[in-house]
Amino acid sequence: MIDPKPKLAPRALEAAAEPLGEVSIPRLYAYHRALRQAQAKGKTTITSHGLAALLGHTIASTQIRKDLCALGPLGRRGQGYAIDPLVEQLARVLGLEHDWRIAIIGFGYLGHAFATFITAREMRFRVAAIFDNSPAVIGQRWQGIVVQDVAQIEQTVRAAGCNIAVIAVPAEAAQACAERIADLGLRAILNFAPTPLLLREPIIIRNIDLAGEMSILTHRLSLLEA
Repeated sequence: MIDPKPKLAPRALEAAAEPLGEVSIPRLYAYHRALRQAQAKGKTTITSHGLAALLGHTIASTQIRKDLCALGPLGRRGQGYAIDPLVEQLARVLGLEHDWRIAIIGFGYLGHAFATFITAREMRFRVAAIFDNSPAVIGQRWQGIVVQDVAQIEQTVRAAGCNIAVIAVPAEAAQACAERIADLGLRAILNFAPTPLLLREPIIIRNIDLAGEMSILTHRLSLLEA
């Protein structure tokens, strides 16, 4: 019989509070998403092999056990994991137990697509403010949010309680936008602009280079076709 609420030992709790390696975080998020799907289907327990199957065997069961072991004694040999407490622990580790409010700067095709995607996939992420500099876009509404002029960033971001910024502007405008966001106290930026942002710590920046990712695919395709 699996304990429905296994508790972490003090040392395990301490270890779980430490920063995780960036390589393991996407895997943990994949586990969390798959386990939520299992919850929705009424499952209460799962083995590492079962979780690997839900992930299409893209991650080996041995790697899954290693990753989850770092979170504490959440499973029992031969019996698997109780899903509910595992989902809760993964949510705590990934910061998904909080409600995160996002400001999007640049609401062209990419900014619009991101807003639609993230709100549909994760209930904890909420777009709270949207900005653009195009007269054709300013004043439009997206799910009840009015797209504002970028000149209003300082007046709006704090009032909206935003704690994450998404930059989806042309490369030449990205640095100035990032500096304005940092001056407002936001410490997390997801950057889609094709240029690195130069900001001092403790600003957390994730650069998403879509063209770079495509070039990896085309490089590998060229090797296959050679």
